[in-house]
Amino acid sequence: MRKLFLLILLLPVSLWGYDFQAGHLFYTVLSDSTVEVCCEHPGEVALYGRLRKLTIPSSVCHDSLSYTVIGIGKRAFHDCPKLRRIRLPESLLYIDSAAFEGLSSLDSVTLPSRLARIADNAFQNCTTLGYIDLPASTDSIGENVFMGCTRLRRLTVDPLNERYDSPNGCNGVVERATGKLFATCTRTSIPDKLKEIGTQAFAYRSNIEQALIPEGVECIGYAAFAGCIALDTVSLPSTLDSLGEWAFYGCQSLRHIALPESLKTIPYNCFAECNDLREIALPERTDSLANRAFYFSGIRTARLNNVRVIGERCFAGCRFLREVCLSGVPEFIDPSALENCPALEAIYVPAGQRKRVQKMLPKPFHKIIIEH
Repeated sequence: MRKLFLLILLLPVSLWGYDFQAGHLFYTVLSDSTVEVCCEHPGEVALYGRLRKLTIPSSVCHDSLSYTVIGIGKRAFHDCPKLRRIRLPESLLYIDSAAFEGLSSLDSVTLPSRLARIADNAFQNCTTLGYIDLPASTDSIGENVFMGCTRLRRLTVDPLNERYDSPNGCNGVVERATGKLFATCTRTSIPDKLKEIGTQAFAYRSNIEQALIPEGVECIGYAAFAGCIALDTVSLPSTLDSLGEWAFYGCQSLRHIALPESLKTIPYNCFAECNDLREIALPERTDSLANRAFYFSGIRTARLNNVRVIGERCFAGCRFLREVCLSGVPEFIDPSALENCPALEAIYVPAGQRKRVQKMLPKPFHKIIIEH
């Protein structure tokens, strides 16, 4: 055991995640002339957690060598509750994943003009951050960069940026080539001429009451509006042909939604736990309901028209569900699709199809299957 302890002491410092310390910051050497600021060394006295203001230098010296600071490393300053302001150097080229995640006191940061990349979750859950202005140089922005920034009220893009745009002052970030809106703030308006609303674009924005999706949008991504508890009005365009899983999950105030004819599938958990959703009418072309599509929602009436597949626990826990209406005959209904629906009174099926549907559902449902 003593030999193992001595061996650990002799390991190179870089295996602990940094190469040297200068002042109160730790650095990893990237090349003969460049470094990134890295996460605090766990064996040292905690420094980062006590910081209130931080100025990161553009260069730093160590062992008579001078290095340019070009990056902020992964999780470098995550969860520093007292850090309010950060001054970043003009030499900075990237901010790596989760670098400033969870800085609950951070209220301002100015991004340098040469910054090229902001990685996933870089500013996630910076709950007091008020604004971000993206420079013209930025050509790579990861996912969930501003997720959980509940007070972010300004999000702009320099007009000279070739890859990203904030059209018509929408306070959001749109990828020019794809027309995808993927980063938003509390004051984002949905601009025209979009093709896609990206993954978690508006997720858990508690101040959103309506979402008027313009014509031309073809895809609403994974969890795009999940957890928007005040969202009560949604208008979907006729061009929409794809909804992502969890797209409107937990939208507790949503009372009605008209689905466009172009939709073929309602995906997993798409409208689960939409407590105020009263009725759903599927378009004629919609032929499948994925697992848990309306799980624990407030639906009273489900008009399923020509749906062919009803997945596992699709309507499970819908305690107010009274009737299910089928115009066609499904090829498959999972036995758990209607479990724990105590108010269910009738399952309407086409004439001559009662026995076929009975074979797909547990016996307690057989007596309420009615031909029409």
